[in-house]
Amino acid sequence: MTPRLAQLRLTEFKSFRNESVLRMGDMTVLIGRNSSGKSNALDGLEVLSRLATGADLVDALDSRRGDEGPLRGGIEGCPPHGADRFRLGCSVLSPDRTGNGYVVLHLDLTVKVRPEPEIVSETLSGASGKLRNTKDPTANILHNLLKTRQPAPGGGSIEATWYRGTRGRDRAASFRSTRLLTAQLPLRLAQDTEAERHVVQAAKDVVQTLQGVFHLDPVPHLMRQYVPGRDVRLRRTGENLSAVIGQMAERDPDQFAHLVGLVRDLVEHEVTGIDVIRSELNDVMLALREGRSVTPAREMSDGLLRFMAIATTLITRGRDVDLGGMPDHERPVTVVIEELENGLHPSQAGKALELVRRAVKDDGAQVLFTTHSPALLSGLSAEDHKSVIVCSRDRETQESTLTPLPELDGYPRLMAQGDLGSVVTAGLLGEERRDDFSEFDRLMGIG
Repeated sequence: MTPRLAQLRLTEFKSFRNESVLRMGDMTVLIGRNSSGKSNALDGLEVLSRLATGADLVDALDSRRGDEGPLRGGIEGCPPHGADRFRLGCSVLSPDRTGNGYVVLHLDLTVKVRPEPEIVSETLSGASGKLRNTKDPTANILHNLLKTRQPAPGGGSIEATWYRGTRGRDRAASFRSTRLLTAQLPLRLAQDTEAERHVVQAAKDVVQTLQGVFHLDPVPHLMRQYVPGRDVRLRRTGENLSAVIGQMAERDPDQFAHLVGLVRDLVEHEVTGIDVIRSELNDVMLALREGRSVTPAREMSDGLLRFMAIATTLITRGRDVDLGGMPDHERPVTVVIEELENGLHPSQAGKALELVRRAVKDDGAQVLFTTHSPALLSGLSAEDHKSVIVCSRDRETQESTLTPLPELDGYPRLMAQGDLGSVVTAGLLGEERRDDFSEFDRLMGIG
């Protein structure tokens, strides 16, 4: 088992002002109307992922270098309107490798963006799998592994303490306040005690899990060009898809055959195979074999190219994606896809959902996606509804909130009116309803 994200906490971030929690399972579906805050929630996850690389705050969120470019709105766009700081957090489920480590980890931080961006508060805490000899019973459950003290404004540094065990005294040291402290921690601790070694492992688990967030945002027009054949780590734009699929064809014929079958089922005309055209300089471009003709990537539709990028990511369980140089071995990867069905005909949306289901069930992937597709939502089972999070925005306060679908007022009554896709299409999901479980009881044979 590898560490996995369990929660994203949007305490004060963009349109979220009162802590909203995005619960994350193997498959998480984020739905809501336009401008409800879905992209803001994903931006929060993106912020934590970028900071986990150890980069400077400004470089991580404002830099135009790299595939991701600057964060939407940059660092100045992160605080809620009228505020000068933002607060985010996450929880990670971690395997207890020794029986004495931490199985649930919580990271929370506050970043002040003006006058100079810096972290003004950060805590890393962990729930241990081992009961410890302490007078405080809560200490048997949750330990403060890292905790900052009040910083000196604009000094570029912040003091923090870390846990050294129930018999040891917590140590303090100065950290750079322009970088995530949890990412700095493994290089700062001597690890001369078992407690410190567990703290370092906890920090590594959180950092690697956040680094493993892969936000896939395929840009079809970038996929229509020749790319170097050695460029085999899929970028978030999908621009080097041809090289990735070329490697798949050579390394794993079964996965490649699966991809060919998915493409064949997606299109109406006959597809007999996928080719990878190579130039004399080993540059490559995808092509479809359609009967006797060959269609290169530069002539393929946007929807087909986007689908192939998503399918390739999910078939490989994210093993072939570019995570900024992270090692391949046991990498925890969380694939994030906005508007999963984008570019697909409604009748094909179910194929994308089945791809996610298979990646989650058979391959152990973790996938978070947004969708507006009634057809896709209608394909969700009652069990899947536990994984659906509804994002909504108050018309008066303009604040966004996140609510698990089954916890919505009147959820049973809504579902009694039809499948989820029909309810969303009718605009019923955002309506205020009183709790009425009589129809649900009738359907379940209760009472």
